[in-house]
Amino acid sequence: MEVVFEGLIDGEKVPERCTCDGPGISPEIDWRGAPTGTKSFAVVMDDPDASRGLFTHWLVWGIPSKATRLPANLARQRELPNGIKQGVNSGGAYGYAPCCPPPGKVHHYTYSFLALDIEPDLPAGVNRDRFDKALKGHVLEEVSVTGLYERF
Repeated sequence: MEVVFEGLIDGEKVPERCTCDGPGISPEIDWRGAPTGTKSFAVVMDDPDASRGLFTHWLVWGIPSKATRLPANLARQRELPNGIKQGVNSGGAYGYAPCCPPPGKVHHYTYSFLALDIEPDLPAGVNRDRFDKALKGHVLEEVSVTGLYERF
């Protein structure tokens, strides 16, 4: 599966527009070549360098198997008009939480795109634990990009 996270290159700086130093919008994601048996897609974004441990910035699921693009700047709400659902990030809000580490140390932000063999039976607004349990054993393929961001 080929996945492009707009402006994100593995091992390079996260674009300012996706951070709290910019407008803090979610990136556009384009893909093709989903594996056979794909029923839906999901997106996860994490910061493993957060001081309190893994910080989940974004959970998205219910992306239809026929889709090939997730637009930038998704609304920060539980469910989008097209039926795509978002979970609660580690900050307690719905949708994308922009990269915003404390000054002094570079953080690694992992954006993962998942092809699933199910359409997760999850209500919008669930937390990371419920999300992970629902997807366990159902990921056909995962493509990840790690972006770096540091504030001074």
